[in-house]
Amino acid sequence: MTRPPLDALCRQTWLATWCLAATWLAAGWLAAGCAATGPHAARPSDLAASTHPVRPGGRAADSAEPRPGDAAGGHRARPSPGPTAPVSVLPAIGPDPGRLGAQLSAAERTLGLGNAPSAELARQALIVQLACLKLTVHPGWAAAVLHAVWPAQRAAAAADIAATADLVAITPPRVRLPPWRIIPALDMAALRADYLAAQAATGVRWYYLAAVNFVETDFGRIAGPSSAGAQGPMQFLPSTWASYGHGNIHRPRDAILAAARFLLDHGATSNISTALYAYNPSWRYVDAVLRYARRLRSSAHALAGYYDHQIIYRLGGGWVLLPAGYGTGPAIHAIRVHL
Repeated sequence: MTRPPLDALCRQTWLATWCLAATWLAAGWLAAGCAATGPHAARPSDLAASTHPVRPGGRAADSAEPRPGDAAGGHRARPSPGPTAPVSVLPAIGPDPGRLGAQLSAAERTLGLGNAPSAELARQALIVQLACLKLTVHPGWAAAVLHAVWPAQRAAAAADIAATADLVAITPPRVRLPPWRIIPALDMAALRADYLAAQAATGVRWYYLAAVNFVETDFGRIAGPSSAGAQGPMQFLPSTWASYGHGNIHRPRDAILAAARFLLDHGATSNISTALYAYNPSWRYVDAVLRYARRLRSSAHALAGYYDHQIIYRLGGGWVLLPAGYGTGPAIHAIRVHL
């Protein structure tokens, strides 16, 4: 099969944002981690140029099978936030490293246990996102904040902070809000089943697919094309979809399988880093996705925690949260984020 050029797939990463997360590359949003997913990670342009060094010949990471509790069990299925329950009040974030570290500790612990009520889990996920975002404004605080984080939560916090910083670094601010609709994501149990089905079909590990889905569109919550015309929950250009997609570009199962085929064709089973770079040519993007993937692989509740992230978008004047239902009617507005 003839491969599309490296940039054929990467239209615009929509960072989902929790600590930056999943997904801020495209139009300045974070959908993953502390992004604005997640985002961060959405992207303002196809992908901002990165000065992160290329790492030739890197080994494939995390090749072991997923553990039983990671993706198939141990979680209750929860529907995604819908347009009937938008965020209205943002939690206050610690004004200094000590208090920020304590907040991050408590939030990561609650998310790691995964046994709090749904509303509380969503609140703690947003605290992680905002705390990680704040550290991109005050990068000199990072060491002191991590020192203040409880030892049991330090690895999780460090991964979220680093992923957020990577995604923010490649997320230029935009001059206006995006023409998106923020819609419900597919049920988490159904998404997990789709990732595992794609893994069974291609050998590409489910946690890489989940991390890409998180960073690109916050698990499909962002509805609308990227600035380059990419579409669907895994952000395919129509030309690339013609080579790797079967079915509907907007259907999560079809899009996840297409992403797995693309990654497999670009060497994912031998070197996941280079395959992810082909998907979105930025080493910072690759690093962020791998950080999320490692957490998804190692923590039974990480998927649920990332699933609760909000979408935070980067404007020239600062960050704004795009609540559930944004773009579907005049009553739901973007919320200014004060860091």
